[in-house]
Amino acid sequence: MLASVARSDARRLPLTLPLTALPALLLAGCSDLPSKDAALAIVKEEIQEEATCTLPISLLSRLRMQHSSKAICVEREGGPPMDAAMTCLDALATAGATKRMGDDYMANWPDELSGASFDSVSPYERRARNIMFKGCVEMAPGLREGQFRCGEARAEKVVRLTKKDDHQALVRYSRAITLDPKLAAIDAACGAVTRPAPEGSATLEKTADKKWVMASEPGAVQSPPNAAD
Repeated sequence: MLASVARSDARRLPLTLPLTALPALLLAGCSDLPSKDAALAIVKEEIQEEATCTLPISLLSRLRMQHSSKAICVEREGGPPMDAAMTCLDALATAGATKRMGDDYMANWPDELSGASFDSVSPYERRARNIMFKGCVEMAPGLREGQFRCGEARAEKVVRLTKKDDHQALVRYSRAITLDPKLAAIDAACGAVTRPAPEGSATLEKTADKKWVMASEPGAVQSPPNAAD
């Protein structure tokens, strides 16, 4: 009788597991995601990190784009705001983010007139760039949108792994940023610029042989968000 009571009580007791079994259960539940170390290794191998700063929006509106000749200029007319814009471009050139366009470039007509014949342009419009603009700089990559390289960046640590579906995972990672010492001079000339994003994200996908790789579809890899976001 006592034995039957013991068996009955045993059936009512809650199931307990030793703490040492919990890690195995957790790993089993997350087996459809890569490890953080593996995800970070893929990001470091596949993504070329960049430390990019962004000029104030108010300054961009003062710049004149020369799209055909790949230059950015500042008009002579406009007073102090245009003087400040030119000071900013000079600071960028001094820091090596771009370079000043030469005298030959400035002596030519602006892009909108460069393809026109002499007779088709009125005498009033026959003005070289050095008459129209305070100066011009090269349209370095990203500078048209106000962005320029301002240091070094590298993927440092995976902060979050999220399952998107059975075959894809979203990786969110922190970035180690080393800013160029010359950025202080650009801040002083241009106004406070937006710093590089402290985090980045990418999408990984699982291949048929269960290997995790960078997703190949367009838009799978996200650019680092703006630091102000």
